[in-house]
Amino acid sequence: MNSIFDIINVPLGMLMKFLYGVFGNYAIAIFFFALVVKIVLLPLGIQQQNSQIKMAKIKPKEQAIRSKYAGRTDNATQQKMQNEVMDMYKVENYSPMGGCLPMLVQLPIIFALYNIVRNPLTYISGFSGELMSSIKEVVFNLKDIFSVEVASLANVTKFENIQQIDIIKVFSNPDWFSQIKSLVEGFPADFQHLDFSFLGQQLTRTPMEMGLSILLLIPVLNFAASFLQTRLSRKMNPAAAETANNKGMKIMEYTMPLMIVYMSYTWYSALGLYWIFQSILGIGQMFVLAKIKPIPKITEEEYELARQQYGTVKKKKKKKPVLETGEDGEIIEVEDIEITDDSDETESGDKYISKDIPKGINPNVKNNYQKTGKKYKIKKKK
Repeated sequence: MNSIFDIINVPLGMLMKFLYGVFGNYAIAIFFFALVVKIVLLPLGIQQQNSQIKMAKIKPKEQAIRSKYAGRTDNATQQKMQNEVMDMYKVENYSPMGGCLPMLVQLPIIFALYNIVRNPLTYISGFSGELMSSIKEVVFNLKDIFSVEVASLANVTKFENIQQIDIIKVFSNPDWFSQIKSLVEGFPADFQHLDFSFLGQQLTRTPMEMGLSILLLIPVLNFAASFLQTRLSRKMNPAAAETANNKGMKIMEYTMPLMIVYMSYTWYSALGLYWIFQSILGIGQMFVLAKIKPIPKITEEEYELARQQYGTVKKKKKKKPVLETGEDGEIIEVEDIEITDDSDETESGDKYISKDIPKGINPNVKNNYQKTGKKYKIKKKK
């Protein structure tokens, strides 16, 4: 092992070597490599789906807690709100990081694939470190000839710094390949030049390096596949869609695909092709899991129960009082009670409250008040 990263690089390189040996084409091998990775990580995908189901179920409770502190932005209140939310998560046995694990596991796989693409002779062809040093030394001695087609070789000052990708480019020339094979002691006689072609282009090159070529489709398709995957994820998960409505999440919806576009434009085309396959397979996995383990839609009754348990009970809108004028000019607020004047005996529980004339009273009543100076009363039941 050359480094600690070979713990993952070597087995993934062996997988790529096996798939390349089966299909004899690098692009097809990358697709099945992505498929195997997706199958291996399926348990994490199921865990992520379960996390989204749990998130949908507890969303009403979280909203109830947050609405309880709505409008209060001081640090003490915000901290108290966050503590209540986290306590509720513990009670419900929910971890916000549960849905992030599959994405985190993907990162070392992507970096391992990057190393495999950069060093195909080591991880796919199985060349030893000693053999690679001999090949690099020969290429370095003949770099003035090879740099005609492989411009990056002209700037190399030490043979150790030569990249395997550049050696692969040199191997693409049959005459140069035969020359190197004859000069390097111990070069495998049965070695077959690796086919990295895709639609007439080499996947060991970058779209940026090739300029206007078919490889430009790779960053374009990456943006389309990544954006579509994000949109479908929101559509299939109503709870996540509500969270995604805020400004920060909307920005992320576009920035993440754009970051992938930039990387797939500047990195080797093989990596960009892998991301496309991963996104397409990810969309397929979403549809399958949505059928097997659908994310529930929360009813208004469940939201109301959550408000009663964790927040404030939703208050009914107060009806505007109905004001009428009694026979003696008394203004009476009617609230599902019998209207009587002052001469009647009040029923048990009735209450008379002296009050100035409310706004919106008939002008004639106001005039009568101004003329007589009579006090008006509003009658209400307890």
